[in-house]
Amino acid sequence: MYSLDINFLKDRKVEEDAKKTTLIEAPGFSLGKNLPMLIGAGVMILLPAATGSLLWVINAQTASTQQRIQELESQIAQLTAQNQRIQEVEKQVSSVNEETQALVSVFNQIKPWSAVLQDIRDRTPAGVQIESIEQEAAAAPQGGSATPGIQLTLTGIARSYDDANDLVLSLQQSNFLKAQKTVLTNAELVDAPVQDIKEEARQEISRIIEQGKVPGLPKNTSVTSVKDLYVFPKVIKYQIKTELGDIPASKLMPELARKGAVGLVTRIRTLEQKGAIQP
Repeated sequence: MYSLDINFLKDRKVEEDAKKTTLIEAPGFSLGKNLPMLIGAGVMILLPAATGSLLWVINAQTASTQQRIQELESQIAQLTAQNQRIQEVEKQVSSVNEETQALVSVFNQIKPWSAVLQDIRDRTPAGVQIESIEQEAAAAPQGGSATPGIQLTLTGIARSYDDANDLVLSLQQSNFLKAQKTVLTNAELVDAPVQDIKEEARQEISRIIEQGKVPGLPKNTSVTSVKDLYVFPKVIKYQIKTELGDIPASKLMPELARKGAVGLVTRIRTLEQKGAIQP
């Protein structure tokens, strides 16, 4: 008879080996284990890109800033040139204004002699005669800051001391003269100044006297001057000093017009119309 031998142990080993084989994991990708590596790789990839982008942005901004700086520098240069031109124009305007003001000041300080003399003539009392008027520079003021004025010296004769004083008081009321500088510096009693008679007139007077036509005079009276014919009273020889006033001519327009200074009045009115002188 035939016998069947079965080795159960051998078959078990094969079965165990098969079971063991099924427990071995097949090799593959694990996200959890590889996440740090992926993050690191992403950072390594993105960091250069971000750095490059940042550098590009910075370079673009730098170029834009440089261009803006150049534009501003160009504008500054233009404004500087314009400012220099403006300063030059301002200097020219200032120079013209100074010249204009100097010219205006000259016109405004002018006191026409015709107006001054007419004013003095109008203020002279009936009993006073002015023989001469002399002008000279007045004493310079202390400190030398102001321009010396013009001093006038009036000399003449008056019938009395009162008449001479009346002339002083009248001149002190003049707007063309300084009242505080108008003073009587000298006054004395003298013989009346009488001129000699011309030869033709003397001969005619002598002929009339010789004919006895002049009562009270002997026929043999020699005549050389009027004093030989009449007795003249004593007179007062005076001297008055004054100074021209400093009131601007623009403030004396009506009076200047009355005294005949029409030309100056016209020029001042023209300057007022142009705004060079304030009315």
